[in-house]
Amino acid sequence: MATINEQIASVQAEIDKTQKNKATEHHIGKLKAKIAALKAKQEKVAAHAKSSGPAKGFEVKKSGDASVSLVGFPSVGKSTLISQVTGAESDTGGYEFTTLTCIPGLMEHRGAKIQILDLPGLIKGAAEGKGRGREILGVVRSCDMVLYVVDPFQDAHFKVLHRELEIAGMRLNQGKPPVFITRLNKGGIEIRSTVEQTILADNEMQDIIRSFGYTSALVTLRVNATADMLVDSMAQNRVYSKAIVIVNKIDLATPEDLENIYSTLPEGWPILPISAKTGEGIEELKDFIYDNLGF
Repeated sequence: MATINEQIASVQAEIDKTQKNKATEHHIGKLKAKIAALKAKQEKVAAHAKSSGPAKGFEVKKSGDASVSLVGFPSVGKSTLISQVTGAESDTGGYEFTTLTCIPGLMEHRGAKIQILDLPGLIKGAAEGKGRGREILGVVRSCDMVLYVVDPFQDAHFKVLHRELEIAGMRLNQGKPPVFITRLNKGGIEIRSTVEQTILADNEMQDIIRSFGYTSALVTLRVNATADMLVDSMAQNRVYSKAIVIVNKIDLATPEDLENIYSTLPEGWPILPISAKTGEGIEELKDFIYDNLGF
């Protein structure tokens, strides 16, 4: 029998190969609901294992007024960056997988104490456990803000990293959808909405909700709901956090390199180019972190 990880990977593979459009929205929504249910089961198993055995992973003691996690592929310059903004020392060899533990540093700026966490680099498949991915993502989920560190010469990196965080249940730079679901003892699944629903029909929404084991519920929608919104509201383990993007190594990049990497980043997100090696942009970065935390 397939393990939970294998089942999740199988369903995710089906999602990835399904063309996304209005006609497939319902099908993809049911698949995402199935993944959410499998992950809930996985979390219960992990919680039981943790309670019956020694803890494994990163033990990070929180300090300061807010916490920020550095997220990036191995060797994008996270360790040099944390040294520049906090003075924390991490081995900064020019090869992959240098940082093997969580290195915390404290940035004091404009009267605030902000904890910056240098984590081992994430790789594709991290959400399924590759490269200690689940342990790393567990720390990321607990922080107030995600600071992506990207390399201007690796234009595929951000998309891979962002997908891993999304699979891990993180929803960055977006608010919790105004979808409210109350389980009932009887009466079936009733959909009420304050706005016109043009994406999913009532029966499609009901199918997604049934995927979570609900037979009767009152669903109140204050938005034109997508399947993702319904799944996120049902899963109850989503984390809504702020995120910013740092483009490092600009001392080595051409204007064309920077234009290319910017085209791969989300429109409207806070983005700042820096060089951790030369110190260019570091003072601006401190303001950038402070301002985007919303003190």
